[in-house]
Amino acid sequence: MLDEIPGINRERIKQFAISYALYIMVHCCRSTWSYASGLIIEGNKIEGFTPQFLGYVNFTFLLSMGVSYFLLGQLGDKINPKLFVILGTYPLSALFIILALIFEFTTSPKELYLVLLLLAGMFSSTAWPGLLSIMNAWMPKEQKVIILGIFASCINVGNIAGFINSGITIEILDLSILTPIYISGGLLFIMTIIFHRFIKPKPTITSEHVIQDTSQQPYVSKEVVGVKKLKIWKAWLLPGVAVYALAFGCIKATSMIMGLWLPAYLDYLHVGFVALINIMLDLGAGFGGVIVCYLGVKYQKRATIIVPLLWLGTILMVAINFLKDYDNPYGGYMALNFGVGLFIGGCYNNVAAAIAVELSNNKALKKYKHATATVTSLIMGYGTLFGALNQIVVPYVKDYLFLYCGILAVVGGLLLIVVILTEWKVSDEPDKLNKEIEMH
Repeated sequence: MLDEIPGINRERIKQFAISYALYIMVHCCRSTWSYASGLIIEGNKIEGFTPQFLGYVNFTFLLSMGVSYFLLGQLGDKINPKLFVILGTYPLSALFIILALIFEFTTSPKELYLVLLLLAGMFSSTAWPGLLSIMNAWMPKEQKVIILGIFASCINVGNIAGFINSGITIEILDLSILTPIYISGGLLFIMTIIFHRFIKPKPTITSEHVIQDTSQQPYVSKEVVGVKKLKIWKAWLLPGVAVYALAFGCIKATSMIMGLWLPAYLDYLHVGFVALINIMLDLGAGFGGVIVCYLGVKYQKRATIIVPLLWLGTILMVAINFLKDYDNPYGGYMALNFGVGLFIGGCYNNVAAAIAVELSNNKALKKYKHATATVTSLIMGYGTLFGALNQIVVPYVKDYLFLYCGILAVVGGLLLIVVILTEWKVSDEPDKLNKEIEMH
């Protein structure tokens, strides 16, 4: 057994830490761009770079990432997941540096940024499915959901790192708005090299109970009778996948709007301490993801816990919408954004990591090998595409940004009611479902 091998826990910690740090850098790049884009609009740095155009830029980025999830997701279950990850993170790091160089040394038309963000979306799509596949292979079954809840906080730590990076370099040191982009792109490149060097995609045990490094071996297993690769369109038939994907679309759209638009929204209202307010949102989400995962494991009622939390977060978002009527709303923004992160961000992390892996490990998948990246890509792909569509809507509802996000959260909760009903029934029929999948 894997758990009986000397040094296995130390190796697990190493794999977790390196993977965690890599995705921190991915999101550090994204949040740095989010911060910088708000300042580009405010300072009219690029002709025609308006809030509406930023909506199209964000839409392009998310559309590209969503489509890439669908097109490339299955590849993560067919090749070495370590290779799958770095195929995206190496060019992504270079692209952010190129973006800053173009902005600094040329007068390129604003449409060029659409092309760059389209490429960034494509390269961003490989990291999360590949990393979850690695985590699923390494982490112990009994604690896997809790560990994945902790792992998902790397999204929020990355966002916080990006806002700290931007806040220090721009607001405190008064450096160029491009400086944090150079820094985040460079750190992602360095972290990708470390990941490339030290990550083992899965533990392979020899007869002497030694963990071999499988990173240089082709990720092709021997054919086993009855073992197949799951097609992404068949994954829709798995229990809970379709409903969670639809609900996740609303949750991810809310999170994406908050992440990509909150800095620009606060600048639009001339609110100070933008970086700190954004940090409170992600700080709440990091804690919330762990708490929601823990409660889900303890009570085995995932949707029953998620829906009330989504709606509690909605109440807080509606309250935030009225803060603009006050003279000094900084404390209110910080407190309420922490609450929104705790409730809605916590649910986002839970579905994006723990529930996605749980669904990919469903008993109905006993005939399918390596399904984690496929199921994760399906859920993330649909959620990202729905989030992309909302980027076009946001500029037209910017005065009611939090109210609009609240509506999305309510709809996401309503979609999960069907899962709540299922959770309270004993209806586990994996064999019947297997036949249904085969028939399609």
